[in-house]
Amino acid sequence: MKRRTRIVILGVAVASLLAVSVPATADPDHRVDHPGSESNGPDQHSQNMKLLGNSPNPDATNSDLAFDGKLTYAGNYAGFRILNTASPANPKVLSDFLCNGAQGDVSVYGGLLFRSVDAPQSSTECDSENVTASTPGMFEGIQIFDVSDPASPEHLGSVQTDCGSHTHTLVPEPELDRLHIYVSSYPLTMASKGPECQEPHGYISIVTVPLDDPVDGATVTRYFLDPATTVSTYDLDAVFGTPPGTLGSSTYSGCHDISVFLELNLAAAACFEEAQLWDISDPLNPQLKWRYMNDAIDPGKLDLFHSAAFSWDGEVVAFGDESGGGAFPRCVDPTDDQGRVWFLDTETGHELASYKPPRSIEGVCTMHNFNFIPLKSGAKVLVSAAYEGGTTVVDVDALIAGATEADAEIGFYIPSGADTWSSYWHNGFIITNDIERGVDVMLLSDKARAGAVKLGLNNPQTQESLIP
Repeated sequence: MKRRTRIVILGVAVASLLAVSVPATADPDHRVDHPGSESNGPDQHSQNMKLLGNSPNPDATNSDLAFDGKLTYAGNYAGFRILNTASPANPKVLSDFLCNGAQGDVSVYGGLLFRSVDAPQSSTECDSENVTASTPGMFEGIQIFDVSDPASPEHLGSVQTDCGSHTHTLVPEPELDRLHIYVSSYPLTMASKGPECQEPHGYISIVTVPLDDPVDGATVTRYFLDPATTVSTYDLDAVFGTPPGTLGSSTYSGCHDISVFLELNLAAAACFEEAQLWDISDPLNPQLKWRYMNDAIDPGKLDLFHSAAFSWDGEVVAFGDESGGGAFPRCVDPTDDQGRVWFLDTETGHELASYKPPRSIEGVCTMHNFNFIPLKSGAKVLVSAAYEGGTTVVDVDALIAGATEADAEIGFYIPSGADTWSSYWHNGFIITNDIERGVDVMLLSDKARAGAVKLGLNNPQTQESLIP
């Protein structure tokens, strides 16, 4: 695997954070917020996990995933790929669509694909180039594509949002033939701040999309967070030891990612120093139900609540801490509190348990994107990416009952050269998008997966119905 030199800069998730080129040593064609994997040793894994197939994509920075039946939509900083993963040992690429703009978070609905752009672009078109936020006419926001023919996607147009779109979450309203897109964004580094992207920010953009006129009919409103939401300061120069003003610092409130449970009218918002639960009965006007703070989340260490997911019975909500922004080895000590997933009672916000891999991992590692296996039994089993820690599967019920992390871990797989951005359960398999490797398809052979329900549409940040 080609060695690349990069620097992390935060945006948050400085591990999935932003894409701003800084020192001359940084690779301008790839994300600069992840250092990338330098490990090319043999695969490491538990006996009950097997790597079935891989679809390499080494020339792009691969990011998040969405699914629709046998189709896997794999985002990257250069566009997205659509794969048929019905044959897990041989994922077939149906299209590899180039459309510039980090970081490429994707979701799908009704033959449309939505893609996040969080790096200023010279235009709204797919042949745009990276520019600074001060460039007149620059674009950041949501790109919209027609993917009704997965072999021939079409870019329909783009919708500008303040501070771009770092991540986004779909909130469909099929009875009104529309959907809402919750856009998480915030002022990242000095180079990314434009006229409509100023500190402290403090809101999400909500893009409302009529399905019969998704581009021209789209409207954008602002939802301001609860006034008591923490305003965080991330001093990148202090973290990386660079001279003051090199990378700068940012002070803002906002959210990095949001997951919704439609049947419950709930949203779990990972908002940097705090986790929040919202009532979204009125999707254009969320209401705060509770907030969760944890002393382990330290902006001085580039810690932040990054991702969220609900158990399929709605009883537990998980929030991941992307300690170090995905740029530092936070799994060397498996007993410390950095880089964990924290499990909370959905009703009360009470902390129930937490988890990180129960082995020392020397490379860049923190818990990243994850979901729960949809089990008829109501058992709570989480699948999670961990960058150079690969993919791990854990029995959350056992953790809550007091089991050690080693005893609660069901299985793990660390492929050679792993730098895994997203790991999700989908229809009998674990499908991952690795920053360097591309798409991996894995098999978990364990009774813990018994009774898993198959899903049609599966945007991991948009859970639709209770199971069982």
